[in-house]
Amino acid sequence: MKASPFDDVVETVRAALNAKRSDLSQRVATIEAALRSYEHAVEAEIAESFAVEHQLKQPAVRERALGAAQSLARAVATLPELAAGNAPSAGHAPLEPASEPPSAPSAKPRAPRGKLVIIGAISGREKSSALPAELAADAEWIDTERDGVHAVGNLPQRIKQGRVSGVVILDRVVSHKHTEPVVAAAREARVPVAFAGQGGRASLARAIAQLDEMRRERG
Repeated sequence: MKASPFDDVVETVRAALNAKRSDLSQRVATIEAALRSYEHAVEAEIAESFAVEHQLKQPAVRERALGAAQSLARAVATLPELAAGNAPSAGHAPLEPASEPPSAPSAKPRAPRGKLVIIGAISGREKSSALPAELAADAEWIDTERDGVHAVGNLPQRIKQGRVSGVVILDRVVSHKHTEPVVAAAREARVPVAFAGQGGRASLARAIAQLDEMRRERG
């Protein structure tokens, strides 16, 4: 029996709708993947903070929550309903992608014993400008990328002697083998340790604030 012209029309409509469904599925899959990455990054940072606070083995953190949140925001912002130039529906406020949260406030020094030691290089930037002015003068930078494991030198011993008030590790640019003895000594001496990714100003400020909070909790 010869196919009805209606069947041709129905098939054309079905093909067009399936194509639109495929586009939708792809957009949803992209956002779901970004959301899972964000969830994992937040959980990893919570676990890392808990491990540092309780002197436990630290988990590997592949991606920071801020970066994962920004990736999620970018994925959501690509939805056609939110594309630039589309006017919002009447009675509804426009939805904007999440912007980077404001930097954590600079930690106020509490006259802790010893120096603040930062392990890791900041490529192409002045170290002095990466820290609040009130902390830069009393901070010591150790560049393991340039000098290798020898750059750490007697830092573990200095920590145990009470000559270091806190340690910040740029964990995205420093090898774990370089910092293992330092973290072990800090755990034994109850010296706070925090992590600051690649050493951005906001990340360093958050890490220093975490050190101060850890000191307050330990009395």
